[in-house]
Amino acid sequence: MTTMLSNIIEHHGRKNQRLASLEEDLAHAKLEEEKLKARIEALEKEKSEMNARVALMERKDLYDLLEAKMEGF
Repeated sequence: MTTMLSNIIEHHGRKNQRLASLEEDLAHAKLEEEKLKARIEALEKEKSEMNARVALMERKDLYDLLEAKMEGF
């Protein structure tokens, strides 16, 4: 009886250790997820800024081309 009870207690102890380990892994994964979300947001902002710069450069190129054509008339 004592051995059986001891085995049950030991089994539950291992389960509790495994649960604690899984909870720690989950907390770590959530932290990594937050870091990745922040990185994605930063990259999306950078992409938006680059697209705006490209649009401005394209407009300037068109303006310069139009200006050159106007000088030819």
